Amino acid sequence: MPSVEEKLAALRQEIDAVDNQLHDLLMRRTDLAVQVGKVKAERQPVGKNAADGAKFIRPAREAQILRRLVARHTGKLPKAVIVRLWRELISALLQVEGPFAVAVYAPENEPGFWDAARDHYGSRVLITGFDRVGQVLGAVQDGQATVGVLPVPREDDTDPWWRHLTAQNSGAPHVMGRLPFGDAGNQRGNPVEALVVGHARNEPTGHDRSLLVVDPGREISRSALKAALTKSGLTTTLFSGWRSPDLGQDLHLVELEGFFSPGPLPMRDENGVENGFAPLNRGQFENAHLTVIGSYAVPFARQELASH
Repeated sequence: MPSVEEKLAALRQEIDAVDNQLHDLLMRRTDLAVQVGKVKAERQPVGKNAADGAKFIRPAREAQILRRLVARHTGKLPKAVIVRLWRELISALLQVEGPFAVAVYAPENEPGFWDAARDHYGSRVLITGFDRVGQVLGAVQDGQATVGVLPVPREDDTDPWWRHLTAQNSGAPHVMGRLPFGDAGNQRGNPVEALVVGHARNEPTGHDRSLLVVDPGREISRSALKAALTKSGLTTTLFSGWRSPDLGQDLHLVELEGFFSPGPLPMRDENGVENGFAPLNRGQFENAHLTVIGSYAVPFARQELASH
């Protein structure tokens, strides 16, 4: 009968063999990422600065990869670890394809935003922290960063950053992700949630939320706005508001279930067919301006990452 030492030696030898296979597959995965980058470059050259990274990143594809892996995962290795491993891999291979950099709101008293950005975008990506949200938006808009990480909007924001995303003609970025996508990871201090902004193309993943800014053109109650959205068959998951102290202008931020492409929202399509927002352009909302400022793949819920 084999001794304990012999059994352990055999198992360790098998682990070494598996490690070699994993390593071979990682190198193959890298080669495929390089090929993907070359094919994308045939359609549109990647460039050499952080802004050009928006040409090749695909947040929707990344979310779909993680959801598929978590859904098929079994065994003792926690699902949250699978998410963490693949996020590190995805981010590293993004940098193989082309330039990529992150700007993050990271005041000294709220280190969790930096931690969330590092956990999601990996250990090797260039991350620059800023004390003010406006600096993050500026870094993305000026091309210093590919994406920016900002706090999820709060009701008590006196100068909310999201209102600046309605200026589509100025090349403003749009919302394209939410963090953390897996568990809270290595966040220090109080847990935080963040939105990611950038210029990459938004695509539906099958489980998305979109952010709509409503400028009603007149004073209107939140309950009336919510009622109109509900009547249109739309499900709201968040409301926030802001009033300009100088102009007395009201803006409403509404988070909706589902995917809508960023940009001004027409009430009818090119064939004259009304969309789901058409009731908002009737009656008390007839002078309203609607702008979708982005969308994101819904992160994993805690129970989705729980061990079984």
